[in-house]
Amino acid sequence: MTFAEFQRTVASGPVPPLLLFHGGEPFLASLGVGLLKRRLITPGSEAFDFVSLTGRDATAEAIAAQASTAPMLSERRLTVVYEFDALTPSQRTKLLGYLERPVQHACLALVSFEPLSRGTRFEREILSRCAVVECGRVSGETLVALVVKMAEERERRIDGEAVAALVHATDGALGRIANELDKLSCFVPPDRAIGPADIEAAVGVRASGVQDLALAVAERDLGRALVLADELIDGGIEAAQIVSQLWNHWVALWAARGQAGRGGGHGAAPSRAWDGVRGVDDLARRRTSREYASGVRSFHRADVDIRRGIAGGPTVSGLIYELTAGH
Repeated sequence: MTFAEFQRTVASGPVPPLLLFHGGEPFLASLGVGLLKRRLITPGSEAFDFVSLTGRDATAEAIAAQASTAPMLSERRLTVVYEFDALTPSQRTKLLGYLERPVQHACLALVSFEPLSRGTRFEREILSRCAVVECGRVSGETLVALVVKMAEERERRIDGEAVAALVHATDGALGRIANELDKLSCFVPPDRAIGPADIEAAVGVRASGVQDLALAVAERDLGRALVLADELIDGGIEAAQIVSQLWNHWVALWAARGQAGRGGGHGAAPSRAWDGVRGVDDLARRRTSREYASGVRSFHRADVDIRRGIAGGPTVSGLIYELTAGH
């Protein structure tokens, strides 16, 4: 199904017990997981009814056990497995055993940041047994409509020329578009539409500062990362924007690790988030998949705290500490 069809399913239809998100647009996969959590998980019960795992560290038995656990406070229990295709051949076979008889009171969501083919029996079985959500790059009129909708969600209007300029400047990557719209919503008054001049003024503003911060986090340089974060906040960058842009770098770093592990080559970053930074794949391999998955949970907590009105500075500092420490 397309991502739009998935959105309609989550909004009004029954959620399948098995879902597969795959494709080259990580933003859609992360958005899909967020939609599932809002639909299935009772607020405040995430510790009981939600778990995220990674195929590089978890076993098929652990995945099946988590997915089979009855929910405590929510409608359904949600288990998300990133990089499930990193399971060993024997573990893949065991995972297929669960997929043959999934627990109906649960939802197991498998996430791959790359498109799957039908080149192996494992991939053919996964694609045939799961409700498949295509998370590929968006283009054309669909991308234009999505950018307009993303602006509306931020209570902003954006004219056609500005949409074209924003898409061109971000290479159409939804994560970067979201980051720039967050930035634009900070200084464009809500009573007028975002125009091309706003795009020219905003896109790339302090981008190097955020990249420096992301690099310090990737290198586990806590002191430098905290100083850079303070400089960005003192310079007027909103905490929510810093979290959003760091998320884009974090997912890109995780994807670089996956590419390197599959022999994807050295020095080729999977997105423009790390433009100009050498050795991104080497940096990416310094962390385990478990650390990347733990980082996803840290980003979720920071996002929730900011939305609840908790002070942005301490929230960003706490996130940076968790990311650099690998908690």
